[in-house]
Amino acid sequence: MYYFKTLPMKKITIGKILFLCLLTHFSFAQWQITAKNFDPNNYYGVTIANGMVGIISSPEPLKVKDIVLNGAFDTYGRGRVSNIMKVFEFANMELNVDGRLIDKKNISNFAQTLDMQNAIFTTTFDLGNKVSVKSNVLALRHLPHSAMIEMEITARQDVEITPISIMQTPDMLRDVQNYYHLIDRPHSLIPLMTSVAKTPTGKHTIAASNSFLFEEERGKEPQIIHEEWDNGMHRMKFTRKLKAGETYKFSVVGSVISTAHVADPHNEAERLTIFAALEKRERLLKKHKEAWAKIWESDIIIEGDTEAQRAARFSLYHLYSFSREGQAYSLSPMGLSGLGYNGHVFWDTEIWMFPPLLVMKPELAKSILEYRFERLAAAKANAKEHGF
Repeated sequence: MYYFKTLPMKKITIGKILFLCLLTHFSFAQWQITAKNFDPNNYYGVTIANGMVGIISSPEPLKVKDIVLNGAFDTYGRGRVSNIMKVFEFANMELNVDGRLIDKKNISNFAQTLDMQNAIFTTTFDLGNKVSVKSNVLALRHLPHSAMIEMEITARQDVEITPISIMQTPDMLRDVQNYYHLIDRPHSLIPLMTSVAKTPTGKHTIAASNSFLFEEERGKEPQIIHEEWDNGMHRMKFTRKLKAGETYKFSVVGSVISTAHVADPHNEAERLTIFAALEKRERLLKKHKEAWAKIWESDIIIEGDTEAQRAARFSLYHLYSFSREGQAYSLSPMGLSGLGYNGHVFWDTEIWMFPPLLVMKPELAKSILEYRFERLAAAKANAKEHGF
């Protein structure tokens, strides 16, 4: 039996809702999808998104494959058409343990889990008998241009760790400028790493900024070192000694925005990151979860068919992740899961994706209609050119 959570016991027929970006060798729990022992050469990532920023997972530990920004388009890549922008990779991390840089070759028990209920992507692994690592990636639902990475490192023996936050520029962006500021105030210490660049034709300026969030009292935070490797990448890092059995937690918050959204993306990216840093991890996590709990008030419940329940939730998760209320952005067939279909919107949106959103989340469906409405004049001109 199929029914809406918000409309109990109403039977529905579920057709195609959205494509499924499946992880290989997956197993499902009620709200979770976990991948283990996957082949990096046959890996299809899953996306963490909030309707504005899409973060695509990677088979590399502590890395993401791509970050895409909704609403920002320019001409590059395939054909002579605009493409949704791949933006600064501000969510990448590296970890050095006792002078040894972790990678997929020297870790074990590597697993990735998508928590659909809370829209959190978790990676766990071990580095020999030295440390166990857990990383959570969130595209913050209540802050459309911001994301957070939670890190938890547990020492199995006395070790020295050096976590590294990386800001890397995709090849298609140009005229890159990198900045670093340390905002030192009595109530807060905010290391701010920022990059600004032009899109391929110069149509837009894109800016991204990120910062460490520490849980120590003010004045007891680790010392930050900033390194500019080249024009396309800069990093900030810190070093800390851990005793056997000790667990150390910190986070990274980051924001990305462009002139497609605001007039001054450089200052706005930094302001958004500073705001997130001042909110702190627990408050950011609480508001993110509350926002997703409100979204999941509209759910599809399928009794007696566990596999169908999983598939329905996975599809709804992507529909909800790729849309956002209060804007005039629609959905491409690939949503915010990458550069497929150039991020363009087709009839698929209205045939397959709009109907369930109209029933489940009318406020999200409204954004899709606003997209068409704002392009009505261009659609009429195009029709006239083709004899209609």
